[in-house]
Amino acid sequence: MRNYAFFVLYFNKRINWVIIMAKKSKKLEEIREMVKKLNINYEEIDLSVLNNFVTITKKLDDKRVQYKVKHNMSDIVIITLLGILANANNWIEIHCFAVSHEKWLKTFLELPSGILSHDTIQRVISIINPSTLYTSTVKYLMNLIDNLAKPSNNKDVKSMDGKTINGSSRSELTTDKISPTNVMSIYSHDYGMSIIQDFIGEKSNEIPMGPELIKQLNLSSSIITADALNTQKETVKAVVKAKGDYVLALKANQGTIYQEVSEYFHDNDLLKETEYYSETEKSHSKFIKREYYMINNINWITNYKEWKNLKSIGYEKKTIEFINNDKKIIEERFFIINFENDIKMFADAVRKHWGVENNLHAPLDIVFREDDNTTLEKNGAKNLSILKRIALNIIKIVQCFYNISLKLIRYKISMNTEEELEKIFKIINTKEIKSMLDA
Repeated sequence: MRNYAFFVLYFNKRINWVIIMAKKSKKLEEIREMVKKLNINYEEIDLSVLNNFVTITKKLDDKRVQYKVKHNMSDIVIITLLGILANANNWIEIHCFAVSHEKWLKTFLELPSGILSHDTIQRVISIINPSTLYTSTVKYLMNLIDNLAKPSNNKDVKSMDGKTINGSSRSELTTDKISPTNVMSIYSHDYGMSIIQDFIGEKSNEIPMGPELIKQLNLSSSIITADALNTQKETVKAVVKAKGDYVLALKANQGTIYQEVSEYFHDNDLLKETEYYSETEKSHSKFIKREYYMINNINWITNYKEWKNLKSIGYEKKTIEFINNDKKIIEERFFIINFENDIKMFADAVRKHWGVENNLHAPLDIVFREDDNTTLEKNGAKNLSILKRIALNIIKIVQCFYNISLKLIRYKISMNTEEELEKIFKIINTKEIKSMLDA
């Protein structure tokens, strides 16, 4: 079913909309519309992007004893990435992919000692610095998207959230206890990908990781969103220092500020003084109504100055009504905000935040079976996870050309591997695609 949106009513500060709409990556949707009617001749596009990926991986720090090295690190990384794209989910499957396509791989990789064992693939991948590998490839992919998408004047919502890779843990009943690997990501809704991420130490948690990731970004023209766990004063300071805005959820154990904000929005007389915006969505057998309230009169909040640049508070009331019975569910959330008088921007940020689950975490589990990653060596588990995220980013870029699900794209690649992989790297040669659009 197509997604539609239509305007219903506007008066004073009260805005009401009825929509049936999914929040998708703005830049990728723009590219989808641009190429919808374009008949691409893939024979005219070269594979320079694939060669550029090889060049990027050659810059990775190789800590092996060089005179003992038989296999190039860049070859191993590219084999792993291509194997993942071709529906391989673990080291053995990646090795089988390489053996089956050795002749083709040798057309752009060196492979001085042929195809290596699955143990060697895992061992070499395990020594790579995960952050360096991810950052270098993601910056390159973002540049490729920018080659096609137009610059936007709107603020990009960037959602901060953590994810546990459940298969990476072990209980004391089977072996020495191993805690699961936890990843902290900042996901850009404009680009449709996690733009930065890091792994949380076993003796730490995601709270201190948030500010550290934020410090590495320039957040001008960006809004950071986070769940209540990451609504911390240090996080707020980091966002403001990075020149960003924030919409951060509150929770009951945050004490006074949560209690005061909750009491304010539960006062019907005070609620009438706020900005208001609503959306109604039909989803299967239910109607979902989201109501948003926002006010910038916050001087009455105790210790509000402790939250740097705090300017407004917000409230989302979500009402779920089931069509086939009288059942009704009401959910409420409260927020601190550092901008004023833009109820639609607040609502957009709140809605998009939960998209990180549908657009990042769910595809990693459903499409790439990340929770099945049982690698015991921690850095190996981390780097396999990193490469799956890079593969996800690539497939999301080309999805608008395939017009099928992410899972089906991987399956299609597995059926006709060499031709489809070449097609994918020709598709993300966006400078060539742009020249065709401009012709």
